[in-house]
Amino acid sequence: MAEQSIGALASKIVGPWAWWQAALKNPAAVGKTLPVHENEPQQGYYRTRFKDSPWQPVAIYYPEGSTELVAYRAGREVRPDEIWTFACRNPVSFQAYNDAIEGKGWPDDDKVVAAQVQPPEPTVGDNSGNELVDEAEGLKDQIAAALAGMDAYAKIADDATAAKALSLRNRLNELSGQADKIRVKQKEPHLEAGKAVDTKWQPLVKSAKAGADKVRDAIGDWETAKLRAERQRQQQVEQARIAAEKAAREQEGEAAVIDAPKVETVVETAPAPIKATYGKAASVQVKTVLKDVTDWLALATYMIDHPTMQDTLRQLAQRALDAGRTNIPGITTDEKAAVR
Repeated sequence: MAEQSIGALASKIVGPWAWWQAALKNPAAVGKTLPVHENEPQQGYYRTRFKDSPWQPVAIYYPEGSTELVAYRAGREVRPDEIWTFACRNPVSFQAYNDAIEGKGWPDDDKVVAAQVQPPEPTVGDNSGNELVDEAEGLKDQIAAALAGMDAYAKIADDATAAKALSLRNRLNELSGQADKIRVKQKEPHLEAGKAVDTKWQPLVKSAKAGADKVRDAIGDWETAKLRAERQRQQQVEQARIAAEKAAREQEGEAAVIDAPKVETVVETAPAPIKATYGKAASVQVKTVLKDVTDWLALATYMIDHPTMQDTLRQLAQRALDAGRTNIPGITTDEKAAVR
């Protein structure tokens, strides 16, 4: 028999299950009032897991008539001293251990998660039994079942329910990741083929389009120059009209203004479309464009009732709050727990 400390022998004499029973009543005491020594595993039932994987049942005990501890993890024998420090902080009842061994899951498991994380049974796709169900169909069924399980967590009122709900969330994220991984894998050959097509054709598409846009801009510059010349002519006509009316009043009074010779007036006409000898014609529209902002406050005040402006301000305010700013005027705040 391996050499044991006096403390371990004493615990065996007083009660071989005493440490586990105390830990089961108060798990927070493990490592504090209930000391944990690496080479002194305590008889009992526990659970452990690898990162983000399902919990596995652990049993550490003295077989009847034996003075040597044995340990089992998920039904497989392991060294007690190796499993002990991983499992000791997670004591479970004997009933919970047995249920887990029988594949019934844990008391704090979400039922959907417990059912889905069991090793899947092969599912045949037809009567021959030679084809498995399509991966997408298998995941679709599991996701549908997990989504249906959300009803149990529409409102969470205690920590135990929150833990179960988190298990379901983790499972949904896991299923999402699995589906996305398969999607990427199945799509990859098509992407590579698409990239090859793009490599061949996109330079031609882009160079021709760039040339067309350059010609369009040159035509636009010419139309803009024509528009400015027309605006200048209209201004001169209007100034001539005003000057003629003023001169008539000064020379012969108001009556002469009425009988004065007519001066050319401004008539607004839309720019004529451009007709090409090849291909379709192009219309010309006069558009007022923003040149510069001279008063940001005045512009913001004018736009303040626009939903897009308000959404933008909300986003900027939240970014400032996320950065730790607390002196933001014009808002109210509240505390909210964010689950990540």
